[in-house]
Amino acid sequence: MNEPNEIKNEGGTAEFFRQVIVQLSALWQKLSFQQKLITGSLVGITLVGLVGLLFFAHSGGGSDKSGGRSGGMRVLYSELSVDEAARITDQLGKGGYKYKLENDGRNILVNQKQLYEIRMALAREGSLPKQGGLGNELILKTSLGTTESQQEQQKRIALEGELQRTIEDMDEVKSARVHLVTPKPSVFIEEKREASASVVLRFMPGREMSKEQIRGITYLVSSSVEGLKPQHVSVIDAVTGEPKTNPFQDEGSATSIQNREIQQSVERTYVRKVKSMLAELLGYSKSTVTIDVSLDFDQVEKTIETFDAENPVTRSIESIEENTKNAPDGDHQKERTLTNYEISKVVQRVVQERGSIRKMTVSVAIDGKYETGADGKRTYVERTPADMQKIESLVQTAVGYDLARGDQITVTSMQFDNELLEEERIRLSREEKEARLALYIKLGLAVIAGVAFLLLIRSIARAVTEAMNPPVPVLEQLGLENLIEEEEPSEADKKASEILAKVELLTSQAPVNIAAIIKQWLVEDVQDKNKK
Repeated sequence: MNEPNEIKNEGGTAEFFRQVIVQLSALWQKLSFQQKLITGSLVGITLVGLVGLLFFAHSGGGSDKSGGRSGGMRVLYSELSVDEAARITDQLGKGGYKYKLENDGRNILVNQKQLYEIRMALAREGSLPKQGGLGNELILKTSLGTTESQQEQQKRIALEGELQRTIEDMDEVKSARVHLVTPKPSVFIEEKREASASVVLRFMPGREMSKEQIRGITYLVSSSVEGLKPQHVSVIDAVTGEPKTNPFQDEGSATSIQNREIQQSVERTYVRKVKSMLAELLGYSKSTVTIDVSLDFDQVEKTIETFDAENPVTRSIESIEENTKNAPDGDHQKERTLTNYEISKVVQRVVQERGSIRKMTVSVAIDGKYETGADGKRTYVERTPADMQKIESLVQTAVGYDLARGDQITVTSMQFDNELLEEERIRLSREEKEARLALYIKLGLAVIAGVAFLLLIRSIARAVTEAMNPPVPVLEQLGLENLIEEEEPSEADKKASEILAKVELLTSQAPVNIAAIIKQWLVEDVQDKNKK
């Protein structure tokens, strides 16, 4: 039942497109050569623009969140070591793949269309970046000819690799290295040595490990090696080279490391305070501050007794009266007063806490001023002594300067080596100007292209309108203007027009009578023809 309808619909659609093609063909034939040229150019420019836009979008023109780069390049691997980058680029060169290096050679970029193909090829060749050191897979590669000493060494390397992988799984750790020292067992007690380990950590930018995490790493390493005590594990910061406090170490070593950490923390606090103040006054990168603090970690307990001899305190008063009677020289009466004084005494018990500042040394270097001349060059100008005195007074107040402690503060004005900073500033300024110019060029081209497109559309619309509605011939060109103006209707034409008007009126009022009259005329006409 539905097949005829479907066939009819298909036929109708085909007929519609056929009619459209016929009309377009007829319209094209009516266009002049100039109109055809303009229309073809517009269609060609539109197609080229669409193809270019699609190609630009498909090639990833611009960086995106997934690591894309202009020109269709994406990051294959990032933050590689020099050895790994050299090994991977060597494999890419052998495979004929194009690549690009960034971030001082630590990032490798490849064509985004070949990204996964390259990763599969590197996996087949075993050239993927190493995630940590070699682990237990090293033991599985042991051959039959391996000696016992080599087996022990492989076990140690495998254990170091497994510990490294475990530590690198922590969010704060960027990379780690583990070194184990496992001496051979000896039957002689005098030659027996204990195992030790060192862990070198490189933290993520802005991240730091807590003491509990350091304790966990220490316990992890000590528990993984037979005979290794926690106090024999050292954890070191790869950037600063400073050892972290081992909570399992003996009291003397732990105290020494803790004192060093306290001293560094105090110095960082004062440096940050002075730098923030100078940055607000002079601007960033205009000063450098170095502070050395000597702390007193001795815990001292003092007992102080102070006597006030000038203001004695009455302790007791004793009065004695003596009476003498019937004496040769007569009767006598004496009175004596005995006063006992107590000197006032103040007893103080002072306990001096550890970590008090014993002495502080502050060194501050201030960059001078720069003035731009008429030729655009910047000239260095030394800061005045009055300005330097004000800055020194502010620094003294910020660090709590104490002359009695022997504190020293040096503030010097000198020209900084800003060549690299100046080059970077010029480069950024040039790139900003180029980016702004490119933006203006793009906007200008877009405006020009839009105006040109509108003009072309207008021209085509006008051409199509003229083709669909050809102009009426001018009477002057045909020489008919005078004829039409001079020609007047004749009397016969006027009478014919009047008769036709009356017939139209009668037809509208009595159409039946008119039909009978016409029928009679036809019959008479037929009879006349028959008679003839």
